[in-house]
Amino acid sequence: MELWFLRNRIYFEEEKVNLGYFKRRIKQYTKDCAVRIKRFMWECSYDYMVFKNFDLKHQPIKPQRNIEVSFFLPARNQILICCDGASRGNPGAAGYGFVCRDEMGGCIYAEATGLRIATNYIAELMAITGAAEWVIQNNKLDICINSDSKAAVSAYMSGRLPWFMQVRWKRIKELLNNIQLVHSLREVNFSADSMAKKGAGLLGFRS
Repeated sequence: MELWFLRNRIYFEEEKVNLGYFKRRIKQYTKDCAVRIKRFMWECSYDYMVFKNFDLKHQPIKPQRNIEVSFFLPARNQILICCDGASRGNPGAAGYGFVCRDEMGGCIYAEATGLRIATNYIAELMAITGAAEWVIQNNKLDICINSDSKAAVSAYMSGRLPWFMQVRWKRIKELLNNIQLVHSLREVNFSADSMAKKGAGLLGFRS
């Protein structure tokens, strides 16, 4: 805002630029508005440098905790499917992706599919449905699906799905011998996350 006002004064009033005064004005304005800061700061040198430069009081440190993540291979003769959905805008250009692995951890198949305009939640749901339909088409009837969306996993386990997906999911459950739904962190699901972002740019196509 200050930069825009300065530009107008230079252009319309032929004001001379005083960078020292301009910087001091910005710092003072930032300091005056610091009372509105309600969030935490990270305990890192960059945050300390910013607060020191603007002569601001340090905010409470954001608490951190270490989370242990594990990746487990599927049981014998079972297919592990890591799937994820993504949306650019929520709603926006959406897509999903999934990666299938065998009991040895080898990659069997990977797919990225575009969904045109959808929310992130719908993309997460479609990722699970799309992956399950692929394994049925390829006669892989014992599967374990990993998704980083707890809401999507909960929806499938409880049966509380959007109306347009209920018939498809009922048919999938009838055809599969065994299906497990597992919530996993994104750090474990990084390959599917990459495929989902690729799918969001495909606009209704698959690769």
